[in-house]
Amino acid sequence: MTEILICGRTELITEDALRDLAKECRVVVAGKNQLREKRKNIFLYHTSPDKEQFRQLFDVYSFRTVFYVSGYADGGDGMFGELQQLEQVMRQCEISKTDKLVVISTVDSQNYSLQYRLQKEIPDKEYLSGRSFQAGQLEETCLYFMKRTKLCTIILQVPYLADRVNDQNFLGRIFYHIYKKETVTLPYHRDDPVDFLCLADLTELMLQINEETEDESGIFTVTSGYHYTFGELEDMLRLAADDARFAYENGPYMQQLPASSPELRNRYGFIAKENALEDMGLYYRVFVQEIMGERYGFRQKMSAFVKKLGKNTLICLELILLFLLAELICQITSENVYFRFVDVRLCYIVIMGTMHGMRFGVLAAVLECLALVRQYFLIGMNGTVLFYNIENWIPFAIYLLVASITGYASNKRTDALLYLRQQYALLRDKYKFLNDVYSGAIQNKQEYKRQILGFKDSFGKIFDAVQKLDSEQTERIFLEGIGILEEILENHTIAIYTLDSWQKFGRLAVCSNSILAKLTKSIRMADYQEMYDTVKQGEVWKNTELTPGMPMYACGIFRNDTMVLLVTIQEVSVEQYGMRYVNIFKILCGLVQTSFLRAMEYEELAGAKLYYPNTNIVYPERMRQIVETQAAMKDEGVADFVLLRLKDTDKASVNERLTGIVRASDVVGTDSEGNIYLLLVQMTRSNLRIVGDRLDQAGLEYQIVENVA
Repeated sequence: MTEILICGRTELITEDALRDLAKECRVVVAGKNQLREKRKNIFLYHTSPDKEQFRQLFDVYSFRTVFYVSGYADGGDGMFGELQQLEQVMRQCEISKTDKLVVISTVDSQNYSLQYRLQKEIPDKEYLSGRSFQAGQLEETCLYFMKRTKLCTIILQVPYLADRVNDQNFLGRIFYHIYKKETVTLPYHRDDPVDFLCLADLTELMLQINEETEDESGIFTVTSGYHYTFGELEDMLRLAADDARFAYENGPYMQQLPASSPELRNRYGFIAKENALEDMGLYYRVFVQEIMGERYGFRQKMSAFVKKLGKNTLICLELILLFLLAELICQITSENVYFRFVDVRLCYIVIMGTMHGMRFGVLAAVLECLALVRQYFLIGMNGTVLFYNIENWIPFAIYLLVASITGYASNKRTDALLYLRQQYALLRDKYKFLNDVYSGAIQNKQEYKRQILGFKDSFGKIFDAVQKLDSEQTERIFLEGIGILEEILENHTIAIYTLDSWQKFGRLAVCSNSILAKLTKSIRMADYQEMYDTVKQGEVWKNTELTPGMPMYACGIFRNDTMVLLVTIQEVSVEQYGMRYVNIFKILCGLVQTSFLRAMEYEELAGAKLYYPNTNIVYPERMRQIVETQAAMKDEGVADFVLLRLKDTDKASVNERLTGIVRASDVVGTDSEGNIYLLLVQMTRSNLRIVGDRLDQAGLEYQIVENVA
């Protein structure tokens, strides 16, 4: 049976809901909940995430899922220090390797409008209330933590919660005001939307999330699927209590509640079943009968009053009341012969010393000594006789002696329990330390195993990489190289740049699909001077200062001591910091360098077979291969290109007019019919205008095509 933890604003989860959860798993509640009777598989702890006892729960239990109920859920105004509490919960879940964290937030976090600022593509969220802003910030904190850790974090945006026997939620407070004949103040306009999710449906969703083993992080809106307004809620409540009075705060609110996320049904099979608003009258009658009839009686009020008093106040009150009772019994039984052998005062001292220690025991003895002195004065004994007659000291001595002995025994027992608690805490710390050492050993074992398996398979990987890079075409090496780097380095933010002969600009040749839209097509090496100086010396650049805008790793590929390619890794995870990763990166760059230089040498040696005489125009077969490779790179999402067919078919004229217009990475070639094509690498139709203007100035007419004839 799995174990789950519920923390935060736990009073929203009623005893009936806890009982339903306990049928499927062990439920641990860290909050203020009270049970009318002990339940199986339900364990209550009056603690909060900022207490040491809360952290100890993760040592005692192995939680599969932790549910954090936000203070903003169900129309709440948040809890004191809520962001800090949530941070403690998330950190503890990460340390204890909890499977998933579920944050029950509020749908009011969507109570905002989008404001588009000048020269900004992403609009700002303009929250319509401070409470909505705070709820949104709480969800932003969860999203930030979700991106930075591997913990599966799920955010549930829920509306108001409906339950028959809960006076702590939004609906319960409305029922309470109606019962007390007070005015019910609703927070928004009469025509604004409102929704109630039955707690039974939420409980069912919590169980389904806990049972899901292959889960992913995400944000889901959970609604009942029924559309009502606050005005319709008022009408339903008036049917239950026709004398109810209502007022509206008329706060700003969204025009329409967001629909329930379809992923809930696809992933967890969840569908809300109950319509709370239709049963509002039944809810109110059950509330009046079970809540107002039981929880607000004389016994409950006295119990609440006693809880408000502190421990020492109760002991002092007990000390005085028992003292008065003992004196009353002494007065009543003073003439009774059977009570002459029973000292009620001594019994009182024994009780106080045994129950509350030496301090209160001696205090009780002092009170009884004063009462005894008063009794001596009442029978006519003066102070001189009382003081100088040693026999009169015996009762006082016995009272103080008994108080000291019983108090000492009580304190000794208390100290022994305190010592045992300290020993337990010490053993717990040792256990925690050993558990951390064991967990670290397991992680190291898994890491070593992965490294060993990787080492055993590394020869095969290297052989496969060498085979893929064995090409006479530089474009094919770019395509295969980016895939090899992504696979072995387990990273998808890699880019390869070609450098011009002056080492001033780097042209993007190929990059990972995920960053193609983010990277510029060319970079100025002067803007990356520190990185360039390091890479130029044959070393791997490491962005140890985490400088914004700089890649995390960079390595150069050289030909005759001149850098011709620059390979960068834009982002890395925490596990990819270290020399082992840097060494693998450098080795792979060496493989790319070997293949790339071999392809360049082949092109130089086979220039007569690749280019028309006295031109930079390639033959049809070569042009077809290059276009096919570029098309494959575009399909993979690692590069872009634009293919132009020139109207002029005079090779010498075209070659002369294109000189100085196109880049060194661009390719000019022909098809079998003699048409001349211009392949613009890393170019899109949206930014073709710059090159198009140059071609127009050179008198070259062109047409955009998809492939060579």
